[in-house]
Amino acid sequence: MTDALPPRATTRQIPRLIQDRRWWLLPVVLWGLLVALSLQMQVTRISEQSVEVALEGARNMFRMVMLARNWNASHGGVYVPVTSQTQPNRYLEHPRRDVTTTDGVALTMINPAYMTRLIGNMSTEDGGVSFHLTSLHPVQPANRADPWEVKSLQAFERGAREATSIEAGPDGPELRYMAPLIVRESCLSCHEKQGYKVGDIRGGLSVSQRHAPIEAASAEAIRQSALAHGAAFMVVVVIGWGLLELLRRRWLELAGKMAELEEAHGQLLQSEKMASIGVLAAGVAHEINNPVGFVGSNLGTLKSYSEEMIALLEACRAGRATEADFAAADFDYLKTDLADLIRESRDGLERVRKIVSDLKDFSRVDQAQWQDADLNAGIECTLNVVWNELKYKAEVVRAYDPSLPRVACLPAQINQVVMNLLVNAAHAIAERGVITVRTGHDAEWVWIEVEDSGSGMPPEVQKHIFDPFYTTKPVGKGTGLGLSISYDIVRKHGGRIEVRSEPGQGSCFRVCLPVRTSSRGE
Repeated sequence: MTDALPPRATTRQIPRLIQDRRWWLLPVVLWGLLVALSLQMQVTRISEQSVEVALEGARNMFRMVMLARNWNASHGGVYVPVTSQTQPNRYLEHPRRDVTTTDGVALTMINPAYMTRLIGNMSTEDGGVSFHLTSLHPVQPANRADPWEVKSLQAFERGAREATSIEAGPDGPELRYMAPLIVRESCLSCHEKQGYKVGDIRGGLSVSQRHAPIEAASAEAIRQSALAHGAAFMVVVVIGWGLLELLRRRWLELAGKMAELEEAHGQLLQSEKMASIGVLAAGVAHEINNPVGFVGSNLGTLKSYSEEMIALLEACRAGRATEADFAAADFDYLKTDLADLIRESRDGLERVRKIVSDLKDFSRVDQAQWQDADLNAGIECTLNVVWNELKYKAEVVRAYDPSLPRVACLPAQINQVVMNLLVNAAHAIAERGVITVRTGHDAEWVWIEVEDSGSGMPPEVQKHIFDPFYTTKPVGKGTGLGLSISYDIVRKHGGRIEVRSEPGQGSCFRVCLPVRTSSRGE
């Protein structure tokens, strides 16, 4: 959906992204995808961090159990009263496994393995973390490894330091952790007869805990992260949409102003063209009036001569002519004067024809396409068209390069550039001076130079001579668009305009065009 454009604005002036709000959905979608990607990464990180925290807890529990086991082993086992929960360990072969105190209390030895199993049972009954002491070759059947523990113990044999995984449990998913048990010196009192040596892997201790509490903690963090991401998405969308709407309105206003400026610029260009046409019209009219004037005068004289001759012929036919009448008519003079009148009239008409032909070549109204043009011929016809502007101000010196190659261009526009430079050169000369027109070329460029012996320009003026509307002429004497238009035309042709000038030393403008042939049809 688009709003009505401001007066004189066109859709060409406004980018589609700004003009049609539907395009704004594209950055919204991209921003949504970016936020979704960020949320997904955050969710993954939260889940990983929650699991890592739980694993670190399992590691700490493993360390605590190992500290208790090492303390027990360092004391050669500990004695506790025999109860229903602490029955003598029938798998423990020790001469002092069971003892009785002096007051008759029966005690039994709790070795590290038995103590670990008792602690694990208590933890399981408490509904917390459970421990399981196991081995690939257990002495007690209760310590037999389950499939996951078997896989972990085999990994320890290959050098793994720990094993972690989320596995299915009786009450739902469980986070499982397991690390190897390394034989120490204090362990040999019970396990040396099994063939173990210090440093061997005797088995492992697995720690299992329910995964549901971990997921619950992660879910709360994920919910907060989702809310934060959603809020960030909405804030950026609302602010961005508002800024785009503000930009859109400003752009629409600017488009209207630019359209008005283009219209004003077009009117000024038209004024400049009309001013150029005025200069051409005045000069052409003056150049045509002279030959037309004396042709008209000659025709008047020819009419008078013809009337005299017709009257004499009528008199002869009627028989009234006398010798005095023939003597009065100077036929020798008439014969010479008539030839001169006809010759002068033909020269005047030829001058008019040449001016009209040069004017046609100057404008090239019938050839507004790119073509290979003879620049020397174009300069010559331009000189003839503006001759009235030049002949009273300067002597024109022609220094054409006879081997100048033809150049692909719009001839009428190049002629307009030359005309602007010639007229400016004439205006720069206060009294009669010299205007030199040169052409030349090298392997890459052809050039046209218009040099005058006028007043020249200081550096601060040279910086602005190609700026639109800049002029050093009095108010009302120029629009300041001639050199700007010429600059644009030359740039359109892939060329450049160079100028060198010093105050009091005149100026030289060089128009450089690339050497290329064949019409481009642009």
